[in-house]
Amino acid sequence: MVSRLAFWLTPRYRVVSVAPRGDSPYQVDAVDLVGVLRQFGFASPVLIGERRGCVVATVAAAWYPDRLAGLILVDAESDPPPGESIEARALRDCPPDWPRLRRAITCPLAEMSSSATSFAAEVDAFLDGLKATLP
Repeated sequence: MVSRLAFWLTPRYRVVSVAPRGDSPYQVDAVDLVGVLRQFGFASPVLIGERRGCVVATVAAAWYPDRLAGLILVDAESDPPPGESIEARALRDCPPDWPRLRRAITCPLAEMSSSATSFAAEVDAFLDGLKATLP
């Protein structure tokens, strides 16, 4: 889904797809994500998280509320993967405090399903709505 969405958005937006460093806690991945965005010069990006990436995107939006223009969560899930990896242990042993994270998010937030027939239109409407609020 990420490659299709990136391909679809690229003609109109600057897109960077960021993969986690691998076997790291979601909190570290959130800090890494913000660092990558800063390194590439994104002053106020819209984050799009997919599946378990929604955890990282949500933490980044909550911890760095002044750095994001919006947040889209697609097919959000936060169940730990099987096994004893650091990623799995972080999600299992230190799960995100969803209510607290949600309260800390100040940017517009949309939750979507990639299987919805209107998925592309929903993303477009959200992004168009954000553009309308910019100076």
